[in-house]
Amino acid sequence: MNVVICGINGAMGRVLHEEIKTYDNINLIGSLSPRSGRFGQDIDGMPDVVIDFSNTANIDFLIEYATKNKCALLICTTGFSDEDKAKIKEAGKAIPVLLSSNTSLGINVFRKILKSISAELSTFDINIVEKHHTKKIDAPSGTAKTLSEDIKNATGREHVEISAIRAGTIPGEHTVIFSGVDEILEIKHTAFSKKIFARGAINLAMKLSSKSPGYYLMEDFF
Repeated sequence: MNVVICGINGAMGRVLHEEIKTYDNINLIGSLSPRSGRFGQDIDGMPDVVIDFSNTANIDFLIEYATKNKCALLICTTGFSDEDKAKIKEAGKAIPVLLSSNTSLGINVFRKILKSISAELSTFDINIVEKHHTKKIDAPSGTAKTLSEDIKNATGREHVEISAIRAGTIPGEHTVIFSGVDEILEIKHTAFSKKIFARGAINLAMKLSSKSPGYYLMEDFF
């Protein structure tokens, strides 16, 4: 599989770059960086998938590049506006595209468990607490927003309180607290390294690159 990374010089991009080296069946054929003037002119070969760990400002270029090259687009950036999300969904008419707020295996199993528990404990107060490093731009995190939507869909409620903490070098921690009368249930996922997101992105990219054009959800892969 031929991979192109957008955001290779960022924190996640560097980790992804190193992780790709451990796979014999994956070739990194180049990178994209609109801010640095790298628009694909130095890419050696035809990409099967673009993996994006950059920022929301690049979305128009990424959609154009992936559509032109008829390759899959895995977007791991968070903080998109509703307008941007509509563009991403529209791109699915031409290419396989997936917008993922969190690519780790653990968090996606967490989501399955969360939906079931939320339905059973729909009368409890439900709160989300998320913690990340001080350099993370968006708050609350994209993952916390996704968990909130899962809870709302399972319980029918309109709002879920999210508390965001930015401190130190925390890679990522998400806790959902169910508070009832005289009892509390908590479920938590903790990331100890960015490698889990890189490995998850690679595994998703391999699956996405073999798909027909369409706008895919994480539920389509787990």
